[in-house]
Amino acid sequence: MRFHPLPLLCTLPLATLMLCACGTHAGEALATEPGQVTGIVLDTRNEPVVGAAVLLESRLFRASYLRGTTGKDGSYRIKAQPGAWDAKASITRNYHGKTYTLNLQPDNTDTFSDEGAVRNFVWKLEGRTPGNEYGYYGGFIQLSLGIDFDGGLEDITLTLTPDGPLIDGSTGKTLHLRLGDHYWVDPYQIEDIPIGRYTVEATLRNGDGERPPKIQDWHTKGAFQRPFQLDFMPKSPLGVDNSASIVIGD
Repeated sequence: MRFHPLPLLCTLPLATLMLCACGTHAGEALATEPGQVTGIVLDTRNEPVVGAAVLLESRLFRASYLRGTTGKDGSYRIKAQPGAWDAKASITRNYHGKTYTLNLQPDNTDTFSDEGAVRNFVWKLEGRTPGNEYGYYGGFIQLSLGIDFDGGLEDITLTLTPDGPLIDGSTGKTLHLRLGDHYWVDPYQIEDIPIGRYTVEATLRNGDGERPPKIQDWHTKGAFQRPFQLDFMPKSPLGVDNSASIVIGD
């Protein structure tokens, strides 16, 4: 079984530099400024994000970082330093009583030095993260079958219906998942689901007909339910951020 850790911004700075750029409008292209790393952070609606965390990580020295925060116009400015640096960004959102840290999509992943660079970021609800073949912006669901369950995952359809707005405030869509589709490639792993609260129902169809299995939260070991309310956990015992783990049974 393989898990898919999403890269998180490190919290052990050796160098911190927080400067704010002003007067930049959302969607406005920035020119490279010598000695400066600048950029704009936009949300899923292409609106500026206030308070996004921007991290410059050294490629040459371990645990060496420069940090910035976006202002009210979604822009940031960090003084560039000699060396080789990568830029990352994240936002923090409170959703249904939990605090989620969400990595953002960069428009350029090239390493840069003190010559300056422009690195813009956007919030994506789903899609692969750069530089990590197992990383996704969406949530991860681990699946397992109950001990006495008489059926296979290949005969299961899972229906995920959004219960209210998604984490970005948008209206999600109902997902009908079968093994082998876009989200459900590995038998025991569903990947890249836009983070939200979902009502989940399972349907088993095989040679014996059709019946509705129930679902249990693997973490809490509560009762099997139909329908089942699914919430992603920002941190989980699996070591995978923004994940859930369910058991399908009778």
